[in-house]
Amino acid sequence: MTTQTETTKTPQEIGAHALTKAVRYADWADWHATSGRGTDEFNHARIAVYGGLAAVYAEVAKAAAAVAGGSA
Repeated sequence: MTTQTETTKTPQEIGAHALTKAVRYADWADWHATSGRGTDEFNHARIAVYGGLAAVYAEVAKAAAAVAGGSA
């Protein structure tokens, strides 16, 4: 029998995690954009995906900051 434990994170923890992810994905998008391969079809797709993920995580971080600040 397995038991499941729930972990509750604060808005600050969620925001910090999301901001870290946003920066990581933005860095990956930049790395692909400035790599030696240029913006061929393969890199173009990765740049779009990583840029999109960075934007999503940035929005999550902003929402978590709003909740933490009480302006949700």
